[in-house]
Parts: sequence; C-alpha cells; structure tokens
Amino acid sequence: MCLNTPLIIHKTIAHNMRKTSVLISIIFLILCSCSQEKKETEFAQTNELSQKTQDIVSDLIEYGEITGSAVGYSGGKPKQWDNFTDLKKNATDQELLLLTEHPNPVVKCYAFDLLVKKRNKSSFNILKKNLKDTTSVSTQYGCIGSMTRVNDYFIESISRPYPDNEYLTKSDKKTLDSLILFTPDLISDNKNRLLERIEPNEKYYDRIRELALKENNSAIIAISKYHRESDIDFINQLLEDTNKNIQRNGLKAVKNFPNEDSFKRIIEIHSREINNSGGYNYSMLRELYQGIVSYKDIKSRQLLEKTINESDGSTKEYHSEFIWLALKKYPNEIYNGIIDKLNYTKDEIAGLESEWSWQLE
Repeated sequence: MCLNTPLIIHKTIAHNMRKTSVLISIIFLILCSCSQEKKETEFAQTNELSQKTQDIVSDLIEYGEITGSAVGYSGGKPKQWDNFTDLKKNATDQELLLLTEHPNPVVKCYAFDLLVKKRNKSSFNILKKNLKDTTSVSTQYGCIGSMTRVNDYFIESISRPYPDNEYLTKSDKKTLDSLILFTPDLISDNKNRLLERIEPNEKYYDRIRELALKENNSAIIAISKYHRESDIDFINQLLEDTNKNIQRNGLKAVKNFPNEDSFKRIIEIHSREINNSGGYNYSMLRELYQGIVSYKDIKSRQLLEKTINESDGSTKEYHSEFIWLALKKYPNEIYNGIIDKLNYTKDEIAGLESEWSWQLE
C-alpha cells in the first residue's frame, strides 16, 4: 500500500478546503454585517484623543486589517504591526476605553486587546456590552488570513492565557459561558465551540434543547452528552441529511451517545462511503470511524472488517487511515487485531503518527 501519495493529496485537498472555507466565511460575514458597516464612520470622541493618537488611528484604519508581527510567506513585519506598537506606546487607558466605541472594527479590536493586556478592570464589561457586535474584521497572521466578528475577537482576546496569568477568573468564565449560551439570537462562532465542548450540566439542558430545536447543529452535539432517548431524533436528523458536513456533526453526536437507532444510519453512511470512488469528505470520514468505534461491540467491529475486505484503491487507503486513527484514539479490546489487518509498514505508521499527532495528543 502506498501511503505517502494519499497523505500529500490529503494535505493539498485540506489546504484547498481551508481556502474555500475562508472564502465562504468572508462572504457570510460581509453579508451579516453589511448593515452595520453602513454606519457613519465619524467618531464623536475624536477631540478627546491626542493628535498623536488620532494619527495612529488613521493609520490603523488605512491599513484595514489586524495583523501579527509577521505576515506572508516571507514572514515580513507589516506596517500595521508598527501602527499597533505605536498605539500601545502612546494611547492612554482613557483613550483606549474611548476607542472600544470606535465604529471601525480594526481600531476597536486593537484597543480592546491592549486593555486586556493591561488588565484593565473595565475589559469584561466592555466585552459584555459588545457581545452582539457581529461586524466583520479581517485578520492576517503569518500566511493565514481570515475573517471574524468583533464579538468573537473580543471573546478570544479576553480568554487567551497570558504569561503572568489569565485575565478571566473562574467566576468570570462561568458568567461568560452563561452569557454566550443565554443571550437571545447571539451569532458567534465561540457559541458553537462552547456548545461542542460544554459538559452536560443540568442547568443548561433546557437552553441547549431550545437551540437544538432551532436546528443549531452544535447544540445537538451538546445535547447528545446528556444521553436522553428523547434526543436521539436530533442526532438522526443530522445523520440523514444529504450534506456530508451536517452528517459529520451527527457523527460527533454519536461519539457522545452511541445508540442502536443511530447505528442503522451509520451502516447506511458506511455502505455508501466504502463504495465511493472519489470526492471524499475527509473530516466526515474521520468522524465516521470514530463514531463506529464508540460502540465497542461486535457489530461495529464487523463494519471495520467490511471496509478492509470490500473496499479497494484510494478508497481503501483513505478509509484504512481513518480506521487506524480511530483505534489509536479510542482503543478497545473488542478491536484487537484490526490494525494488523491494515498491513501498514513501520515507516507508514511513523508517517501516520506524524500526520495525526494533533489528534492523538
């Protein structure tokens, strides 16, 4: 079995998928925030800023995006980093507080970043005030450019661990989680990430179910952790969707709550995929096999063996890779001997371990 070529193709396709994802998110964020970006760009408190700070703000706006200290393939320092450094050196805390109300999202985010780094006591209240600000803002770190929302940027900034200690206390984190979950009609990527990682606390159940009823896929992943039979239909709706990315969310939910009713759908997905000769959805396949091994029974073992015995060509190569990953991540004695049947060499296994180290940590 040739392993290196599929891995290279896998990386290339994954890179292209990331580029497509970024493009889609850019279009989406522009559409979501277009009404907000039509607001007046005048800043009423300009006269309360020093002339130096006004000049820096103009430079930040002219550059137009948030950057790291190095951007592009060459890793050169962008002018925006110098602008940010100037803001850090020259703006007072009072000016930064004013700038968190600036209509330009780049200025607003940079000002908030600095207040958090200075551990300004007003930072958490500023975040709460801006929790529904979905204005889009462009970011560029190294070779990775993307779009995010102001509220998501604020959440990530204040949640980031700093060398001395984190800004948020345990109490603050609980308050923030509650705000993210219970703020009506909140649009935020952090909301979905929170739902996927949140522990099944009974006080959150009704709210999570409410979100699941509104067809929030991340809420369905969250509600699966409660292991309630009445919620299986949510999982099955995702598994039955024709969109493979939505099916992937259903498979994530199955990992939390493996149940017999959903297994019938998994059999159908598995049968379709092992007969698929191209157009692979790699993230869905990864979740498929991790969902299968969550059952830890003979029927799930038989599905793995069916892949090995009945698939061929590139389909077998890719599926074998994801079987290996699932069994390395979730080992169980019921699957003893399956990895041996994949017939990987030591070099191929070393390649897999390097490729998937981020999943196995």
